[in-house]
Amino acid sequence: MKKAFLALGLLPLLAACGATPQAKLRQTVFDADSSYHVLAQPIPDAIKGNVPGIALTDTQKDIAKRASQTVFNEISSLETSIEHGNSITQTGVNALQTDFLSFETCWAGLKTGTTPDACAALGGSK
Repeated sequence: MKKAFLALGLLPLLAACGATPQAKLRQTVFDADSSYHVLAQPIPDAIKGNVPGIALTDTQKDIAKRASQTVFNEISSLETSIEHGNSITQTGVNALQTDFLSFETCWAGLKTGTTPDACAALGGSK
């Protein structure tokens, strides 16, 4: 009986892996969403000046907001397609991954007081 419950408990994990190309693309979007939320979580507090060691200029605050919003919008658009049962493309997922990496680089630089070129790729400026 315990083995049956264990097997049932593992079912969602197996389903999350996805065997079809579409399932893998969807999982990539969900993974990016989770990573985005972890990465972007301190931004509101940093903008308010409540994170020790991070002192953003007004320009950097604006860049952080715009860069974060760009990635959030991209994730939201793909998730909306998924929720409506529409297919998503490898091109769309690749664009999300590229923008996420730019956001990660941008935010890492902003936290240290620099404004990397990656910020410009997300609608921010240098």
